[in-house]
Amino acid sequence: MRQSIAVSSLFQERILLPPESISNSLLGYLFFREKLLEIILGDSEPHILYWVGKEMGNHLEIKIADELEDIFNQLDLGQVQLEQQSATSVTYRLTHSRLNLLPKKRLEKTLHLEAGFIAGAMERLTGHYCAASLTVQEQKGATQALIEAVIDMEKSAV
Repeated sequence: MRQSIAVSSLFQERILLPPESISNSLLGYLFFREKLLEIILGDSEPHILYWVGKEMGNHLEIKIADELEDIFNQLDLGQVQLEQQSATSVTYRLTHSRLNLLPKKRLEKTLHLEAGFIAGAMERLTGHYCAASLTVQEQKGATQALIEAVIDMEKSAV
């Protein structure tokens, strides 16, 4: 299928590869992450995505945190690896080849979906309120995200 160069105008050089060099399925993903979310959600984008992710994470029927790795892979959200864990927090490293295609500024908004997902899953596992924070890092030509979920042992999940 021939891809229209006009598609390039949708992105206004905000993705890091020319759209005509990207497969249709990947271009659709980038269109969703880069354009649609920003247009539909506006300034509330990170907050709404976090809330949606947390709702989805809260509905997971998981028994152990290790299942998050499989879930992220199955949903093609990326690979999550446990970095640190304590009684009151857990930190995951999120990697995916697609993270290198969007500017850091966009990832700092759209990856709140994944942060909320982890917070919701940890709430479900622990039975306690959980909040997650997101840090996007660019290291050695690769973009990755650290998601830290803090568990409030004083407050039960609703």
